[in-house]
Amino acid sequence: MNKQPYWLFLGASAGGLEALKQFLLHFRGYDRCCLVIAQHLDPKHPTILKDLLERVTETPIQMVDDSVEPQTGRIYIIAPGYNAQVRGTRIELTPAAEVGPKPSIDVLLHSAAEALQERAVAGILSGTGSDGARGAMAIKSNNGLVFAQSESSSKYAGMPMAAVEAGAVDKTGSPEELAADIAAFLETGHKEYQAVTPAPQTDLEKIFQRIYDVTGHDFSGYKLKTIRRRLARRMAVNQLSSIKEYVSLLLDSDEETQHLFKDMMISVTAFFRDREAFDALETLLETTIANQEGERPWRIWVPGCANGEEPYSIAILMHRIKTRLNRDIDYQIFASDIDEYALSQARKGVFSEAQVIDMDPEILENYFVRRDRTYQVSKKVRDRVVFARQNLIMEPPFSRLDLISCRNLMIYFSSELQRQVLQTFHFALNPNGLLFMGKSESASSTAPELFETLDKKAQLYQRKATNLSQRSDRVQSANAIKRQERPSMVLEAGDDNDKQSIAHKLEQTLLKEMVPVAIVVDKSGQILHIRGDVNRYLNFPQGRIDTNMLTLARDDIKVDLRALMERAKKAGEATSQALFYKESGQDMALFLSIRRMHFSESHNNLYVVAFIPTELTLPFVDPGKGNMNEENATKETLRKEVALFKERLQASVEDLETTNEELQSTNEELQSSNEELQSSNEELQTANEELQSTNEELSTVNEELEVKTHELEQVNTDLQSMLENMSEHILLLDSRLRLLRFTRPAGEIFSLDSSHLHQTVTTLGLELDVPNLRQELLSVLEHDQVNQLRVRISGDIFNLRLVPHQSPERGTKGILMFFERPENVVTGQGDVLEQLIYSLGSQLRCGLVVIDQNGVMIYANDEVLRYLGYDWHEMRMQNVKMLMPDPYRSHHDSYLEDYQKGTSKGLMGQWRDVTAQQKDGRRRLMKLKTEEIRLHNERHYLGYLQPVENVDE
Repeated sequence: MNKQPYWLFLGASAGGLEALKQFLLHFRGYDRCCLVIAQHLDPKHPTILKDLLERVTETPIQMVDDSVEPQTGRIYIIAPGYNAQVRGTRIELTPAAEVGPKPSIDVLLHSAAEALQERAVAGILSGTGSDGARGAMAIKSNNGLVFAQSESSSKYAGMPMAAVEAGAVDKTGSPEELAADIAAFLETGHKEYQAVTPAPQTDLEKIFQRIYDVTGHDFSGYKLKTIRRRLARRMAVNQLSSIKEYVSLLLDSDEETQHLFKDMMISVTAFFRDREAFDALETLLETTIANQEGERPWRIWVPGCANGEEPYSIAILMHRIKTRLNRDIDYQIFASDIDEYALSQARKGVFSEAQVIDMDPEILENYFVRRDRTYQVSKKVRDRVVFARQNLIMEPPFSRLDLISCRNLMIYFSSELQRQVLQTFHFALNPNGLLFMGKSESASSTAPELFETLDKKAQLYQRKATNLSQRSDRVQSANAIKRQERPSMVLEAGDDNDKQSIAHKLEQTLLKEMVPVAIVVDKSGQILHIRGDVNRYLNFPQGRIDTNMLTLARDDIKVDLRALMERAKKAGEATSQALFYKESGQDMALFLSIRRMHFSESHNNLYVVAFIPTELTLPFVDPGKGNMNEENATKETLRKEVALFKERLQASVEDLETTNEELQSTNEELQSSNEELQSSNEELQTANEELQSTNEELSTVNEELEVKTHELEQVNTDLQSMLENMSEHILLLDSRLRLLRFTRPAGEIFSLDSSHLHQTVTTLGLELDVPNLRQELLSVLEHDQVNQLRVRISGDIFNLRLVPHQSPERGTKGILMFFERPENVVTGQGDVLEQLIYSLGSQLRCGLVVIDQNGVMIYANDEVLRYLGYDWHEMRMQNVKMLMPDPYRSHHDSYLEDYQKGTSKGLMGQWRDVTAQQKDGRRRLMKLKTEEIRLHNERHYLGYLQPVENVDE
């Protein structure tokens, strides 16, 4: 298990409160991770999220509103209005943007992925939108684990499903299930599989073979360290401890094989990653372009492009160079990868705030457009990049290249595979072409005969003029997969090392010598794949190209190619035709064949177009059959006529193309209008996104209010139950003397029911023999003091105590009327009275101290603690004289004794000035009012305290 702790990040938005509560309630891994919560919150409203979550877990919770270094065994909530980033072992806060979720889950997870690598674990819970999906992908790409709430258990499934669709999620489930799964993972961590020396049918061979059988991709040339990490992730997700168990699962499950394949596709990238290296590249490119003769176009290839950050970074550099040199430099960037989802995202050119957070502001302003909560690469940059699916290891490369940028991809390859890839790059580059690699890679040490170093620190290399007889065969590693399912004959040639498959050699020979130049197109003629050199038949112009076959075809074969394609589509079977064209002034013959290719159910409209050159030959002349000159002349005439018809047809085609251009011009005008409408639509979308963000935040606030309302309803129910079961006669009045509540005994003696609530007490007909009851009650409110009366109710004598009902925020709020039978004051009523005193003490705006007849403090409210600086445990069961300075402290016991003996009446019920001593020893002038009560048949005293500056004179 890792010595350093794991970090667990929980991201949530609308509907996330309940999910968080359920997760924390069932989670058992607090002591094994630092737990950080990013819940979308409205910074304009105070949040009670911390209070609500504290009720489901005993784990300490801290609201993070400043830099903090998280510890295990604690929960950290990112405060509203901030974005959080992991820097080293700390969480740093920055103000959040006006538009967008606050805090941004993407920003947090991106920083965590970079800082924590495999020690980062993310959980995406209920919420609308897609915040967290890109960050989750970054976590997974850096070998961390990602969990998401299942769609069925989410109140709002937008956020977790966005992460699932991005391919970032390792496992889904309800909050309770995720809590158990993550705790189980934290218990064991990643268990790295250490491969044994490969032998026939080893576990690794089975794994590589299985991946190839299901996906068609070969990972046998990857470094074992990389493979082990990915296997460890999948074993951890499936909670398997044995590689044998995992191999069995893999062989039985296509789904798990796909998961492992996706894990193998490492998509760790960033804009201008290693900025100093990109600065060096920019300088080198600018110098090279400035010194080149003419305005030849630049061709650049970025293999393993992932989500597109690297090719877009180079495109931005090229545009900056073009602007500075003020030259019309044409350039095209080809970006390839085997990850279809990554390519689809790259083509959009849309990136989250987290992905551009460290971007140079000048670049961000000039080359990106803010759209809703994201940034899109500007059209002038996107138009320069073409994305295509291509397997660097198994498929032919692009050719005639000036620059290849392959950074941080070859570090995952074995040394043999690295050399093969470098040979591929050497083959693809023009003379003196440039190679840009990652900081942990080296071309000069792996293939010194192929590349020379230009800048070691920046990993910039130049192609050497080395002639390779042929490109090397694909690397066969110790774990090589089997591509031939049929048994093959083996030719003995000495020892076992000389054995080779006749079938394999035959296949390779036929591919090299007999397979023609060909392209694969869809039914509209768009080129999907090219094999061989098609430059003789297709013209690739400078700048941005249209990849339609008929657009690129040379003029003298375009008509025949178009007609043949139409025949192939209508006939549904192979069609072919011989035709003639001129090349460098020479007549050339070509056999053209088009055949439908059945690839899959979803791709059954693909066509293979084969270009087969043939020899121009004259018919065989038999001397015995006479002279053939006349016949040959006739054929030559016919050929010229055909050529003439072709020219006329070509003219017609050009007329049609002119008409088409006019229509295209009209279409561009319509497109311009459409773009204006789209711009207006984007503005409306931005406004909608802002409203959605606000709605998410208010939804969270509403959830908190719903919880609070439920709790208040529960408190009200408990209070009502308490009032109904109390044996005391109590009435509660508001500041306008209206009846708010009453206990059951009071209701019985005064014949009260719910219909009397909110009526003025003087209109209730209580039959109290108090001539001026209203004045007595108003006096209590006005002077904020307790008043005691003796009253008669239905012939019975009661002591009536009128006690101000106070609130810390609003001052005197009402009156409590206590009716006590004199003979029962000290009989069994102490517990209830004590409870009421303590309840009132928590709401008083002044300090309240309760002492027994010996002066020992049995209660002090928070105001007293605040005034004097003590904690309650320091005052509890201590004599009240500890709060007094000398000489009052030494005389207090005698004051209390004299009062209890009756030799001194004291100043009960009156405010007086006293001097109190704070915990730090300083003296403080206070106002004090004391009252006597009986609790548990003993004398007790209430002391009301207020600082002088808070007392109304």
